[in-house]
Amino acid sequence: MIYQGKARYPVHEAILHTSATPGGWDDGKSDQEVLDAFWRWHVEGHPHRWRKVGYHRIIRTDGTVLWDTKYLRSITEIGAHVRERNRGTIGICLIPARTVPNVLRPGTYFADFYTSAQRIAVKEYLGELAELTELKWVTGHNDYAAKACPGFKVDGREWLP
Repeated sequence: MIYQGKARYPVHEAILHTSATPGGWDDGKSDQEVLDAFWRWHVEGHPHRWRKVGYHRIIRTDGTVLWDTKYLRSITEIGAHVRERNRGTIGICLIPARTVPNVLRPGTYFADFYTSAQRIAVKEYLGELAELTELKWVTGHNDYAAKACPGFKVDGREWLP
């Protein structure tokens, strides 16, 4: 079982997000350039000046999973990715291949914005996570906030290992 923070909150949920960057934003960028940009947005440029990026993982359009804990939260750290819903959750941020609109549109799907390599990477990572903890739910940021993020309605049954 994975526990987060000093209070040892058990991890039971993964929450999917979009980076809200233009489609293909990460094309031609190194992993370090991507991490540096997220650092600027979450730490240097954010009003809360968090000590690290709020997500636990970032998944690039080519399916590369970024997890450098110098920049991102370790899975034993409480994230900063959904107001009032960070304890016991893992924040997974997807960089879109196609721009995600600001308003959630009915009938939109993962494939409308993200790549098959990202689908594989998310499913593989969730499988690894399920081996470490009792993963009960996979949700989207839009399940907890009036946001389009991650751009589609997450059906947890589709994503649970």
